[in-house]
Amino acid sequence: MAAPAADPRPSAPVPRRSRLARARARRRSALWRRSDRWRSALLKIQVLGLAATTVLCALLGMSFYQQGRADAQQEAQSMRPAQAHVVGRPYPSGVGGDLAQVSWTAPDGSTRQGVAGVPTADHAGDQVQIWLDGSGNVSTGPTSTANVVGTAAISALLVMVGADAVLISAGAVARSRLNRLDQEAWEKEWLLYEPLWSRRR
Repeated sequence: MAAPAADPRPSAPVPRRSRLARARARRRSALWRRSDRWRSALLKIQVLGLAATTVLCALLGMSFYQQGRADAQQEAQSMRPAQAHVVGRPYPSGVGGDLAQVSWTAPDGSTRQGVAGVPTADHAGDQVQIWLDGSGNVSTGPTSTANVVGTAAISALLVMVGADAVLISAGAVARSRLNRLDQEAWEKEWLLYEPLWSRRR
């Protein structure tokens, strides 16, 4: 009994078309509608818009950081540190740390008192550092670098989320409109060609 013949194999492998070639062939197809071209263009616009939004919001965050840092430095120049003693029992401030009545000596030698933020572990009689403004009153102190960075990052992130939401929503509305137009065109074509297919008058 003769052995079965081997499967014929091509002398050279068939080259595979790239994604770009397949996309071009699909666009030349008779089934490629005008709405499909609009959908493809809409997708490209959305991708480019999201990428541009990310870059612009990163630059905006850096601008927020530089402005916040300049404001913090200017604010720090109008303040000065001072040593004070806790004279009252600290109580929670609700935003981290405690508040307490403190006493300090003014440059003119007089003793002043005020409410300032103190570490949680401090007690009455402990010595703490406070910040005074240009008028000699207790201040919250200059803005830290961590707060500047956090504020800039959150602001830029909120702007990016808002811009991305607008782009995505606009794309969804445009695609919904294209789907509605396709449905209307299909209904018109069905009324025209269905009697021919079903051979009814």
